Amino acid sequence: MKYIAKSIAVLLLSCASISAFSEEKPMNMQQGKSSDKGMMQMSEEMKDKMARDQQQYILQVDDLSDRIQDETNADKKQALMDEQLQIIKDHQEKKRQMKKQMMQKHHQKMMNKKSNMKM
Repeated sequence: MKYIAKSIAVLLLSCASISAFSEEKPMNMQQGKSSDKGMMQMSEEMKDKMARDQQQYILQVDDLSDRIQDETNADKKQALMDEQLQIIKDHQEKKRQMKKQMMQKHHQKMMNKKSNMKM
């Protein structure tokens, strides 16, 4: 019986210390995330420019969709569809390039942090 009581006491103390440790760790992780998040935020001008660019893209694609629907000549319809497809491809490529730049900046930042830790 003494061994069971001691085992239960050790188990309870272990659980208490683990729960106390686990409560501290997420707080530290949240602090790290919030500081990184501040660095990646865009200025209001950049957000506005991106929204206007997106709006322009949507208007172009919608305008071409309407013109495609109204067109009866098959050759002209195909030309409009090709134009719309090219606009979509250009937009996707622009987004890929922006993402690639962001990833390169992030990679460079991580490499700088890593080299600073070694010093």
